[in-house]
Amino acid sequence: MKLLKTDLQDVVIIEPTVFRDDRGWFFESFNEPRFHDELSKLGLPIPRSFIQDNHSSSQKGVLRGLHYQLAPHAQGKLVRVVSGSAYDVAVDIRKGSPTYGKWVGAELSAENHRMLWIPEGFAHGFVALEDNTHFLYKTTDVYSKELERSIKWDDPDLGIDWPAGADFIISEKDRQASPLKDADLPSLYTPGSTQALTLDIIGDSRGSLIALEKSSQIPFEFRRVYYIFGTQPEVSRGFHAHKDLRQLAVCVSGKCRMLMDNGVTKEEIWLDSPTKGVLINNLVWREMHDFSPDCVLVVFASHEYDEKDYIRNYKEFTNLVAAAAVSNEAV
Repeated sequence: MKLLKTDLQDVVIIEPTVFRDDRGWFFESFNEPRFHDELSKLGLPIPRSFIQDNHSSSQKGVLRGLHYQLAPHAQGKLVRVVSGSAYDVAVDIRKGSPTYGKWVGAELSAENHRMLWIPEGFAHGFVALEDNTHFLYKTTDVYSKELERSIKWDDPDLGIDWPAGADFIISEKDRQASPLKDADLPSLYTPGSTQALTLDIIGDSRGSLIALEKSSQIPFEFRRVYYIFGTQPEVSRGFHAHKDLRQLAVCVSGKCRMLMDNGVTKEEIWLDSPTKGVLINNLVWREMHDFSPDCVLVVFASHEYDEKDYIRNYKEFTNLVAAAAVSNEAV
């Protein structure tokens, strides 16, 4: 498996290793550990696991797109063609992204065996170049009619260079899609950022309940949950950052003061109610102070414990933040 960069940093073309002999050919169409390893080599994030497969058949000229879904059912897609050929397009629609509104296209065919990885936050579409074109794609979330959105395929602000000379066949729903400027779009996930959340209460005369699950409240899959309690008076905790880990912190009892530092600005938030939470992305230095005697701080984490992910030296942290800023400016 070889990953080829495109003009959009997060979108990559995948060329599988094909073994051929006089009988025909064989290749692995998907290998999750190898896929993750190759993404890591390019410094790209590891996606959620694929949980749905789709298969479509299109005649020559059929154009489908540009489609995407909003959180909490945003979809990353790994796409390929197993019969015929198609011109496949991905568009960065993440507000705040340095490549917002940019697109990339690639020809996928049964002959070249190429695949395209399109992460969450990108719109996707394709046009069939041959009759009986079969298109397969794996998705990181299930289909949601309520959260499905479309952008007009020929939006002049995008200027997609679709193949010339085709008599496009387009569904009425896709013809009615919004232009990019009017579309309901996702925001860019930004390392070094925090977000205060108000958690929804489910309750009646008997009392209250708050349910936390992967949704708009926790915009990542959490793989570890831990809680801090019994902290002694005058003790502060934290004093570290994480390279990749993302967290949601909630005081389910008592209170504490959270100090968060992204290397440029600092922010304080009091967690003093079970209805308050703070979403802490990676590359945020965090400290926890002023624990009340009855404080129970619960933390939902995106990954299992890994000491190599910790940044425990503040100077090392600021150096990493500065290096990340230079890298973003170069994109």
